[in-house]
Amino acid sequence: MKKFKTLEEAQIELIELLEQEGEFRGTLNELADRLNVKPENIRPLLQLLKSSGDVLYEESEEGLIVRPAMMVPVVPPTLTPEQEQEVQQKLKEGYKVIACSTMGGVQSRELRSALGKRVIVYFRNGSKVEAKLKGFDRFCLKLRNYMGNMLAYKHAISTIVYKP
Repeated sequence: MKKFKTLEEAQIELIELLEQEGEFRGTLNELADRLNVKPENIRPLLQLLKSSGDVLYEESEEGLIVRPAMMVPVVPPTLTPEQEQEVQQKLKEGYKVIACSTMGGVQSRELRSALGKRVIVYFRNGSKVEAKLKGFDRFCLKLRNYMGNMLAYKHAISTIVYKP
């Protein structure tokens, strides 16, 4: 009996496939075989990745075209000198950069790996928040700390770091 991958494993594998090959062209069944998932799980997988801003896809009579979504930062990253120094110090201490405004489509994979962990979010206005990452979507992060739940919009964030 064939063992199928979980939806989360398939998401990561599809993103890696697109990073290597640039795009996928073929049928739903070919993509299902390539990712080792059930064919009926391909559409929900693509819709999930589209809603998170990772991929764009077109489905026609000829087949399926899946491409990585190009995320071009509108505003350049702006860390204050103090924040830049603090981020560099955190990196030396073993922290990992999850996202910054120059990382593009890699964000979702890194954010998934940090779900449930404590993160430090540096905002463009110079402030920062230390909290646990509870969830995210294409536009915002859900954070929780001693003050309660918070919603932080990604366009206001400069950099996010966490300790793996």
